[in-house]
Amino acid sequence: MLLERISKPFNKLHVRLTLLFSTLFIITSAVLFTFSIFSLYSSMKAEDETITGRRLLNYWAIFQSGGIDRVIEEIKIESYLYGDRAFFVRISDKNNKTLFLKYPEVWKNFDIEGLEKLKPAVFAGTVVLKADDTPYNLEISSVQLSPEYILQIGMSTARRVSLLDLYKRNFTLLLILLIAFSVLLGIFLGNRSMNPLRDLNATLQNIVKTGSFTSRVKSRKSGDDLDEVIILFNTMLSRIENLIFEMKNTLDTVAHDLRTPMTRMRGYAELALQNPENGESQREALSLTLEESDKILTMLNTIMDISEAETGIMKLNKEPLAVKDVLSELIEIYSFIAETREIEIILSVECSNPVYADPVRFRQAVGNILDNAVKYSPDKGIISVKARNTGTFCTISIHDRGSGIDGEDLPFIWDRLYRSPSKRDTPGMGLGLSLVKAVVSAHGGTVDVSTSPSGTVFTLNFPL
Repeated sequence: MLLERISKPFNKLHVRLTLLFSTLFIITSAVLFTFSIFSLYSSMKAEDETITGRRLLNYWAIFQSGGIDRVIEEIKIESYLYGDRAFFVRISDKNNKTLFLKYPEVWKNFDIEGLEKLKPAVFAGTVVLKADDTPYNLEISSVQLSPEYILQIGMSTARRVSLLDLYKRNFTLLLILLIAFSVLLGIFLGNRSMNPLRDLNATLQNIVKTGSFTSRVKSRKSGDDLDEVIILFNTMLSRIENLIFEMKNTLDTVAHDLRTPMTRMRGYAELALQNPENGESQREALSLTLEESDKILTMLNTIMDISEAETGIMKLNKEPLAVKDVLSELIEIYSFIAETREIEIILSVECSNPVYADPVRFRQAVGNILDNAVKYSPDKGIISVKARNTGTFCTISIHDRGSGIDGEDLPFIWDRLYRSPSKRDTPGMGLGLSLVKAVVSAHGGTVDVSTSPSGTVFTLNFPL
């Protein structure tokens, strides 16, 4: 139980992000500290070696001009300081016996006299002397003045140790402040980065609680990955909301418009039951029932096609279509009906580029408009079918010479199952134009209509 309470805060993403950020910051700071202190140490050591080397070179030059006595005389008149740095000088013979020794009193705890115990070969490198209870060392460099004499100069590492200790203390204090700052910054950045997820979570909880898909997550418009997720999530919600709306609308439409054929089917069945011995009556009832069921099935399929197209889930098997060939096929089909009423259909195609569309849906959309044109054209009328290129679209216009569409009906002609009161005697379900608009829109195109008492022009724009 206690372990669960302790581990519970660490299950939160922003806490883990804060810890990760702080850990990376601490590791980076530690690496930088190690590198900087190593660089500082190397730099100060090189500086000390340069100072010692210059001092050795200076005494070597004096020896070359004045001999060993001149060197000792020069050392005696100098203080123990070289600039602001203390140093010691030792001269020995070839057997490492001390001939001259000078060093500050503060270095008496170092066994400087013990240098005589070392073999001269050791002096080829830097000799380090250590003393108990002393935080620093003496570093001694040597030069062979001649085969008879060896000159040694030593400097302490006190300045180096002092500066490094000061650097460590200051850096440690700074590191503590930076760690505190990094934790606060990590908390701030963690909370800030979690805000979109919190908004997303709140939106999901609201949807679960209310069942409404109208909620949206506010986009920060930052262009980052989380913002892309929010945009995709809002797009998904819009499609779901639209799909649910269309489903409700479809169910309402179906429930309303199925009453008439279902009532007829029930009436035919009741008539057949009232005359069980009349075989002809029963056959007629079954035939009428089958006819009404076909109407219902056609209506349902058309409504489903419209819903799929409007919600963006209609599967389109697009391919290049030769507009002239497809229009010629459709006109040939409807010419049989048109000829019975002496209606002439004239085709004019100036669209040279193929249309990239689903062949079945393309024929369905154009065929519905052409069917209406034949249906509402007067006898011996003319229907003009034209196709031309308009930019990146192929524009197909179908012009009939009928009585036109009433002005009060025009805003509603694209609605499902809408039929003008003046056209109730004309066969149809009121779904054709809704399907046309949905199919053309699913292809990325547009539809338009213009009407007058002398006729109506429907315009379909399909992308090339």
